[in-house]
Amino acid sequence: MIALGIIIAVLVLIALLRFGVSVEYSSEGVIAFVHVGPFSIKAYPVEKDSDPDKESKKERKKAEKKAKKEKKTKEKEKPPFKMPGGIRGFLDMIPPLISMLERIKRRLLIKNLTVHLTAAGEDASKTAMTYGGANAAFGILTPLLENNFRVKHCDFQVNFDFMETEQKIYVNAALSLAVWEAFYIVFALFPILKIFLKRRPAEKDLKKDE
Repeated sequence: MIALGIIIAVLVLIALLRFGVSVEYSSEGVIAFVHVGPFSIKAYPVEKDSDPDKESKKERKKAEKKAKKEKKTKEKEKPPFKMPGGIRGFLDMIPPLISMLERIKRRLLIKNLTVHLTAAGEDASKTAMTYGGANAAFGILTPLLENNFRVKHCDFQVNFDFMETEQKIYVNAALSLAVWEAFYIVFALFPILKIFLKRRPAEKDLKKDE
């Protein structure tokens, strides 16, 4: 009974333990880390070990040749996976993100939320309208976040650049949540994963790679 009580107590402590997630979204794609106490793990993109210790040189060469052949076969069958890195990909993810945040609300601690939008385009009038609209949207979003979530730091900025042809967005978020509450996020991530899987590089990008 004592051993069982200790196990239950440990499980309860683990469930109450808070863990953090930090995500950076830019034109380069997505970088995500998971933080538990002093430890940090890179969740995406996953880095592969290119030099296993247990394999001999001959085995490594054979494995590399086999992997290259399989890679060429897969590339012929379907285009390579690509994370959405632009403004369109970000906008597609907003509805499932809002749905997820609605479930966790006051349980979530937003340590940092930085969003920098660069309004750009060849049409100066459209760029100016985008700039004004984004400022208005950020002005509405800030009190909504502060009233519904626990927010430590929030930084929304809008800039404009008439030299660039495409709009850019940079997002850096650091969130904290209890372990037992993580299942809310797990179930809400499935719609976002579907968006990632549907995104593919344009034909011109594939031609460049070839």
